[in-house]
Amino acid sequence: MSKPTTYFLIILSTEAPHIVIIGLGTGGLYSSRAAQRFNRRTQIDIYEKRDYHMFSPCGIPYAIEGKVKDFNDLKHVVPTTRTLQIHLQHEALEVDPEAKKVKIRNLESGEDSWVEYDALILATGSKPTILPVPGADEFLGKGMYTISTPEDGELVRDIALESKACAVIGGGAIGMEIALALKHLGLDVHITKRSEPALPRNVDPDMGSILVDHIKEKGLHVHFGKGIDSINGKDVVESVTIEGEVIPVDFVVMAAGVDSNTDLAEKMGIVCERGSIKTDERMGTSIPDVYAIGDNCLSYNMIDKSPARIALATTAYRQAMVAGVNAAGGEAVYDGTLGTFVSFVGDLEVSATGYNTSGAERAGFEVVSGRANTVNKPNWMPDAKEISIKILADAETGKLLGGHSIGSEGTDWRVNMIALGIRKGMTLNEFASVELAYCPPVSELYDPLLMATDVALRKLDAKRRRA
Repeated sequence: MSKPTTYFLIILSTEAPHIVIIGLGTGGLYSSRAAQRFNRRTQIDIYEKRDYHMFSPCGIPYAIEGKVKDFNDLKHVVPTTRTLQIHLQHEALEVDPEAKKVKIRNLESGEDSWVEYDALILATGSKPTILPVPGADEFLGKGMYTISTPEDGELVRDIALESKACAVIGGGAIGMEIALALKHLGLDVHITKRSEPALPRNVDPDMGSILVDHIKEKGLHVHFGKGIDSINGKDVVESVTIEGEVIPVDFVVMAAGVDSNTDLAEKMGIVCERGSIKTDERMGTSIPDVYAIGDNCLSYNMIDKSPARIALATTAYRQAMVAGVNAAGGEAVYDGTLGTFVSFVGDLEVSATGYNTSGAERAGFEVVSGRANTVNKPNWMPDAKEISIKILADAETGKLLGGHSIGSEGTDWRVNMIALGIRKGMTLNEFASVELAYCPPVSELYDPLLMATDVALRKLDAKRRRA
C-alpha cells in the first residue's frame, strides 16, 4: 500500500509561491485552503467563469422538490484575503506551460491578460453527458434539459410546475433523485436507462432491485433495461420512444452522468486517458507543476490501484488536499478512491463503497459476500426500520473489497465503517471483531453490519474447507 497522505502545518520557508487555480468548486476551494495551511505565504488566484462563488450541486434535486425552499440557498460565498483572490466571470483560454503563464479573459470587459504562476491547479470539473439519442441535441433547451447548476434546476422546476408528464434519462442516483422530485411536484414520470440493474457500478443486482421496487411504489414508470430510442417533436419535445412505445411527455431531463472538462488540458498537451486528465499519486499531470483534481481527472482505485474516475465531492476534497500541499511546495500522496457515497432515493438511503461483485470480478478478484436483511434496531422498538446490508471480500485473502446498504435509516455509517476497514486493509475476521456502540433507540446489539460480515465469514470458511 502507498504511504498515507501527509500534511505539514508549519513551514519555515520565506518563499511565497504563486498558485493559479482554474475553477471554484470543491476542488478549487479546498486546494487553496490546503496550500495556505501548508505555507501561509502562498499567494493564490482562483478564476471562475460564473458570476457567483460556489454552489452545492447535490442539493439541486431537493430544491426542485421543495425541501430546499430557495435555489439561492444552494449558493455560497468564499471569503477572500490578502493572499487569496477570487476572480469571477474570468475564463482561462490557454496555458503556456514553458513560460508558466495562463491567458485569462475577463468576460465582463472582454479583455485578455496573461497571468504567471509557480503552480497551476486545474479544477475545471465536468459537464453533463449528452447521450447519442436521436433528438437529444436537436431539442436541447427546447424541451430537453440537463441539470448541473441551480439555474438549470430552477428552470426545470418552473417548467415542471406547468407540465403534466416528463421523462428522465438515467437511472443513477441523481437520475432517481430528480425523477422522484418531479413526481413529488405531481408529474407523471417515466425513468429509463439501457441497463436493467439500478446503480450497476455501485450495488449488486439483488440489492438494486430493492430500489427499483421502491421507486415503482412511489408511482414512477420504470423502463430499466429498455433505454430510449428517440426524443420526438416538431419545434419542441412532444414525446419519447422507449423500446418502440411512443410516450407523450412535455419535457425530458438527461441525467446520464458527467464528462470531464478537459479542453484546456488538451490544448496545453496534458496526457488524457478515458476522457479525463491522467494524474499520479501527487495529483500531478504529465506537465510539471500542473495538477488536476475532481471530476476532470483520472486517478486510481485505493484497493488495487487500477485507473478510476469518481465524480464525487468527497473525492474532489481529498484530491484537493493533496494537490494544494504539493502545489505549495510540500510532499503529499493521494491513496486512491473507493467511491464511498450515500444517496436518498424516495424514503430510502442507499450507500456504497469499494467494489460491487461485478466490478471486483472484472478486476480479477474471486468474491465472497454476506448479506443481512433485518432491522436497524431491536424489532421490539416501535421505530425499527428494515435495512439490507451486503459486504464483499477477496476469497483468497479475506480482505474487504466493498459493501453497500439500503434502508430507511443508518446505511451511511455502516458503509463508512466498511470504507475504513478497506482503508486499513482489514480482513473479514478482523472486521468481525470491531466493537460497535449499542442502545435500543439507535442500534441493534448484534448489528446488521456484523450479521452480514458473519455470513461472509461462514461462506469463506466453507470454501476453504472444500479446498
